[in-house]
Amino acid sequence: MAEKKNKGQKTFFRFMALIGVVTVGTIVYGFLTAAPALRPIPAHLGPLSTSTCLKCHVESPSGAPIMPHRPMTDCTFCHKGPELPTPQTGY
Repeated sequence: MAEKKNKGQKTFFRFMALIGVVTVGTIVYGFLTAAPALRPIPAHLGPLSTSTCLKCHVESPSGAPIMPHRPMTDCTFCHKGPELPTPQTGY
């Protein structure tokens, strides 16, 4: 009888570990995809550096939204570049 109880415990802990891994994976995925994409305005086009982003979103009263997190080493790691329309070809 003790052996069946042990198998049940192993199954229970494996199931709980699976739930934990799925939960952590979902939280990490949600964190990495939560940053909004950059809007297609002239300041966002071309190569972007962190200092350029900070000039508008921290230092300048230009009406740009304030950055709601600490400065990161690279803004485009989380924030993807603006979606530009692709030229249509007549093929």
